[in-house]
Amino acid sequence: MKIADNSNPTAAPDFVTSTLPPTAVPQSTQTPFPPTAIPTNSPIEGTTNTQLNVRAGTSTASASLGMVGAFEQVQVIGKDASGSWYQIVYTGSASGNGWVRAEYVQVNDTGQILPVGGLAGSGSGVSGLVLENINIRSGPGADFESLAVLSPKDAVLITGKDASGAWVQIEVAGVEDLKGWVTVKFLQAENLDAVPVIGGTVSETAVPIDAVSTSIPPAMQDGDSMQAPLTVARFSPTGSQAIQIQGNVSAPAGDTEDWVQFTTTGNGVVIQVICTSDTLALELWNDGKNVNSLSHGCGEGQFASITPNGIYFLRILETSTSELRSTDYILTIEDIH
Repeated sequence: MKIADNSNPTAAPDFVTSTLPPTAVPQSTQTPFPPTAIPTNSPIEGTTNTQLNVRAGTSTASASLGMVGAFEQVQVIGKDASGSWYQIVYTGSASGNGWVRAEYVQVNDTGQILPVGGLAGSGSGVSGLVLENINIRSGPGADFESLAVLSPKDAVLITGKDASGAWVQIEVAGVEDLKGWVTVKFLQAENLDAVPVIGGTVSETAVPIDAVSTSIPPAMQDGDSMQAPLTVARFSPTGSQAIQIQGNVSAPAGDTEDWVQFTTTGNGVVIQVICTSDTLALELWNDGKNVNSLSHGCGEGQFASITPNGIYFLRILETSTSELRSTDYILTIEDIH
């Protein structure tokens, strides 16, 4: 189970799709002003800089509609209120469109992309942007059941808050009936004063986490391998220089490993992983062999020497072999020149 992400955009492509208004003919005593680009609803050409999930809504918790490959052209038809997600033409969905993370799509003129669809949810409320990995809980408190996990730059709709204002109720677009509570300190939002207080009713009906099963589900099989990696990235001084991937592996059951392929013109990369357990391992492969077994050091960056233009693979695996262990991770690979 994975979400492929990047950190730095690629160089701007050579095409421009700006729409310019007519320029008035200046009078003899006037100095003409330069024409100003007017935003348009027409599709804007964009290019992906990594393999991307196309989602039903503006969140990594939203259903995945399919994938678009790295360095493919897409038609951008709008953005969410935060500007963190682009809506693109996607014929693989029933609606004919889907959402992708904006930072992984290079667009020559972002000023031409208009907000679409209003707020991130289906009802009325205040738009919010997630700043850290957070749990969506069934009630306004850390003791309530976790319903799902949100990632940084996920966009949500805030529909209510508890009496203290420390917890807010949210909706997630593209996920049927997913409504829950998150702590407000990890959200960026404006005009929270306009959000109604509804905490009392939810607290009475929510199920505390200690009242439900605490069994750990295995990671879902995603079918990737060295021959069919989750993500393929190509780094260059004028293009993409980093990728970020969020995933989950488990052992001894479930999806035990993920594979990421990358190539760079530089002599090394910095690999950093943030993970939820100490049983995660990282291996750097080249030419069919494990050339570097990295100590994952959750939260710490590690430098790895590589041969320029070589095809490398990073294997992320769960090493637990006794009781079921599931590890969530966020992996960053940064090119060093």
